[in-house]
Amino acid sequence: MSDSIQFRSLEKDELYQHLRNIRVYGYTLIPQAIPEETVAFLKARVENLWDAVKNLTIPGKPDRDVHDKVVYNLQNKDKCFIDLLNCPYLRAIGIEILNDPHYRFLPPDKPNYVLSYYNARSSGQPLDLHIDSRMPSPGNNTWMMQAVFMLDSMDEQNGCTTIVPGSHRSGQFTDREFKDVKKVTAQAGDLVFWDSRVWHGTLGNVSEGSRWGLIATLASWWVKPSMDMTRSLPDAIYRQLTDEQKALLGFCSIPATDEFNGINTKTGYDALKPSVHDYYPERQAN
Repeated sequence: MSDSIQFRSLEKDELYQHLRNIRVYGYTLIPQAIPEETVAFLKARVENLWDAVKNLTIPGKPDRDVHDKVVYNLQNKDKCFIDLLNCPYLRAIGIEILNDPHYRFLPPDKPNYVLSYYNARSSGQPLDLHIDSRMPSPGNNTWMMQAVFMLDSMDEQNGCTTIVPGSHRSGQFTDREFKDVKKVTAQAGDLVFWDSRVWHGTLGNVSEGSRWGLIATLASWWVKPSMDMTRSLPDAIYRQLTDEQKALLGFCSIPATDEFNGINTKTGYDALKPSVHDYYPERQAN
């Protein structure tokens, strides 16, 4: 239900400060990016999805802590989660930091970065300090970021995020014994955004409550996604998407099959097809 997804308007002076925070500290917190009504709608949707999957066995994750709740691949569950990624702060930061300036097939004021991973998580066991960029880099530029929309408030009791400010520029893998971390507290509706190179983790949830957050990993178009976004997307959702949303899910940057029967690695909106089945005919056959 797209009408249920509302955002706070973009303030350019505020956006400038958030961009500086990310570049200097490796993260920023955008207060009340989504209003209370949107938070309530999304939390109810996530909890219903969790109830449907909580008893399923996931390969590689056989024993989950009672508080550790994860709903994977939100983009495949409901279009409302894709609509959430239209948040003006998320979009503006993504374009500024992750867009390829030489991607000539899409307008420069549109995202050419892509969605790599998207889940809902309520903290359970603590997470050690780690980086999600896979490789550290000391340079000015990153190729991957995490955006977390908080559906519950987070604090030290329910497993808040921990960050080592400035570590995104260290060029080093994490030191998991490092103790001088920033404990990031936030309110429901806040958006926490960080450079995937920054050292970050979470405290354990020692409360009796949930700490739901929607975590979207955004990456430059050329980065291999963690999930096969294009092949797995339900056709019913694809047909509802805007061209910009289809590009966000990778439909303008599908790798070629081979030199004879392929798709150009970079394309524009004009190359988008009416159905997922037009990209993957074997899906329709199955």
